Amino acid sequence: MLADSLVLPQAGGNITLKKINQDGYSSEYLFRDSTSQYTAKIRHSKTSSTPKRPAVYDRHNVEFVQTIFAAGDVAEYERKFYFVIEHKPGDTSVALADAAADLAIATSNAFLVSILGWES
Repeated sequence: MLADSLVLPQAGGNITLKKINQDGYSSEYLFRDSTSQYTAKIRHSKTSSTPKRPAVYDRHNVEFVQTIFAAGDVAEYERKFYFVIEHKPGDTSVALADAAADLAIATSNAFLVSILGWES
């Protein structure tokens, strides 16, 4: 089981989200202050088999949403980041997920900035 809080390390200071709900194979975390709100949702499920992919896979979805509250003439808006990991039951390798996360940060965020610039 994950801890009762998640810490998002940010350059401007850590954001600590507290667990507000846990229901079977999912949980939800929240941080809120006067200017913004952060939520994290973690859900676990299994895929269905298909003719092209007959095996059933474990599916793990992690989603972070930052809501920036309206201020003056600027309307409320959101930023979202999520990832999904699918693997065969019993496969515990995290090498691919680790490599993708390293790519995002090891480039001093240049990879992420390029993605936001519509590069592909």
